[in-house]
Amino acid sequence: MTNKYISSEDYRKMLVRDGDRRFQEWHSQYLHYQKQYWNQPVKGRKVK
Repeated sequence: MTNKYISSEDYRKMLVRDGDRRFQEWHSQYLHYQKQYWNQPVKGRKVK
């Protein structure tokens, strides 16, 4: 088996794509929890 090396630029692009994917996963979960928070009734808060 031979080792295949990738260029630093290709590696950087892979890291950026992975970072973007992780951020999208986190952000989707954040928005989901935020929506749940705002939709739950809270004592003392007037809901229109």
